[in-house]
Amino acid sequence: MDHNVRLALLVVLLFVYLFICAGMFHALEPWADAWWLGANNYTEATREFYRNYTGNKNATDDFPFVPRSFFESFFYMTSVFTTIGYGHITPITTFAKVFTAVSANFGIPLLIYILAIFGSKVSDLVLAGEDRFLRRVPGPYGRRTVTVMLVELFGLFFILMIPGAIFAELEDWSFGDGTWYAFVSVTTIGFGDLVSGQRYAGVEADPNLPAFNFYILCKVCYLLVGMTWVATMWYLVADVLPPVRPEGQQVQKEEEPEPEPAPSGTLLANQA
Repeated sequence: MDHNVRLALLVVLLFVYLFICAGMFHALEPWADAWWLGANNYTEATREFYRNYTGNKNATDDFPFVPRSFFESFFYMTSVFTTIGYGHITPITTFAKVFTAVSANFGIPLLIYILAIFGSKVSDLVLAGEDRFLRRVPGPYGRRTVTVMLVELFGLFFILMIPGAIFAELEDWSFGDGTWYAFVSVTTIGFGDLVSGQRYAGVEADPNLPAFNFYILCKVCYLLVGMTWVATMWYLVADVLPPVRPEGQQVQKEEEPEPEPAPSGTLLANQA
């Protein structure tokens, strides 16, 4: 099978898996919470969580719970598979926690594998450009340094600053906050101090709006592109670094044979 076709199928598989996991997560959480509401079986830890989540410090067992939308669940599963983990949505029920753990065991390796392929292909294109346009730069390390700087500047402008300005406009943030959010997202740091999707075009977000759902899909695609840029940087830098284990080196050194004893009467070199 052609490598490009296989990569396209893997991307389709990733999105299908994301949609299925989002649907199951969305189905698990409201069902269990509705059961808790009916049974009036809240623990004090659960009450404290809801108080902090809603900002209502006087919340009791009977306060209303609004189920999350499907696309909010979709973005939650994306934050799990990318290991960003903003923390703005966390599973409450045991069912949802177990499901998140199991689905992540398949989703995270799949996403890393796809990003590795994308990063390898993009780095090959960059290296082809390096051989063509940077021949006059002296030395292989000099050429690679210039290449890494150019790719870094490209990402700084097109992956961080421009998307940061878009986030700032849609979320009613400053430009600095928008760029900061883009940085902690594509690097998978995910502090959670800023989370997109809480506001849309300066107003409180309505998960039922088609435009809001399209916004979430665009964010997921942006994360994949941004993380591909990071993977490309790793490939370019790792290509000129010495290997962690030199080629042919064994994990455990074989015992060297003891030197044969010199014949009697032979003058050893160190005694000469």
